[in-house]
Amino acid sequence: EEEGVYGGRGKKPLIDDEGVRFVVAELKSKAEASNEGFSRQEAVGMIMERFGLSHKAASRQLTRRILPVLMKDGTALLVDDEATSHDNQRHRAPDGGIMTQQQQPRRSIVISGVTSGLGRALFGYYCTQGHDVAGCGGDHEEIRSLQVEFPHAWLSVVNITDDDAVRRWAAQLEGDGMEADVVVATAEVCPEADCNAPAWEVPPEDFDNTINVNVKGVSNMVRHFVPRLIRTHCTSGSDGGGGGAFVAMSSGFGRSPNPHIAAYCASKFAIEGMIKSVAMSLPDPLCAVPLAPGRVSLGEEGKMTSGTAVGDINHQQQCYPYTNNKIDSDKFTSNGLSNDINRWVNVAGNMILRLNRKDNGRSMSVNGFHSLRDRQSWIIQDGTGVP
Repeated sequence: EEEGVYGGRGKKPLIDDEGVRFVVAELKSKAEASNEGFSRQEAVGMIMERFGLSHKAASRQLTRRILPVLMKDGTALLVDDEATSHDNQRHRAPDGGIMTQQQQPRRSIVISGVTSGLGRALFGYYCTQGHDVAGCGGDHEEIRSLQVEFPHAWLSVVNITDDDAVRRWAAQLEGDGMEADVVVATAEVCPEADCNAPAWEVPPEDFDNTINVNVKGVSNMVRHFVPRLIRTHCTSGSDGGGGGAFVAMSSGFGRSPNPHIAAYCASKFAIEGMIKSVAMSLPDPLCAVPLAPGRVSLGEEGKMTSGTAVGDINHQQQCYPYTNNKIDSDKFTSNGLSNDINRWVNVAGNMILRLNRKDNGRSMSVNGFHSLRDRQSWIIQDGTGVP
């Protein structure tokens, strides 16, 4: 009899724990290789072939034993038929991984670091999706250019390391009627990536700059925008808007260290700790999440184009700094993945908007943009929450 999780009358598993681990590892590997996910049809077929089960039994095993494990890791299940779509409604990835694409309600989104990199990509994506978006950056010319391209957006030149400047920016947005549903802190630097040197050889000004931007800059955003999230979503009479979120860009290097970028690693481990601490103090329904973006190739000046060669540090997001192949090259090879910014921003952009209270304090990563090998090396794994 091939009913349920167990064979016979519930005495013997159709797939034992070792078999479950095998299937999970295989499907994760397939998802990483395709950079999109795997289809239910592929998964069921693999289980049928490996364990000699009928289609019905394999499908049940996938739903009841395999998918719950995969969903915890945010591995994506692609929609390939009506049955899959129905199953996705019951087994949605907790980090908003690719399950079904649904139109998001209009939100008010604040982003730091919009003049380059992932912040620029998210800013453009949310603007074109019809959301109310406010952004800041330190490049005057880029801010002017973005204002021409997106005339309805709120844009400001702000030094994110200057607490008073961030305070004035937040107050200005509030005075202009710009609400805050989602705040994304993306501004970051990694000047020591140019050094390719151990920590004791990194110039003190580089170390200080990394900490100032990557840690103090995020702290300034927390200080002046979390109270706004609380006022918008938690005070009496507020409509809540479905909950608010504060997202800070972490990194794979905030999950496992690297010998040649000590300040960057320190800054990203600090982000993990800081945001988890913030999460422990947040009232319901808010959430705070440290998000590791993964490996993303950016086009010229961080605009939303693809095809940039891996290894060009001027055109790479600093979450994975590429330098002269002296840093552990296994961490930076593409492993056959084609990770362009257009695909990343669709996955990450939707994921961020789906964050809710149950994600509060959880370390998360953008699905499909970290290799399995990278994930296995992490000291802080996806889903690690707070007490």
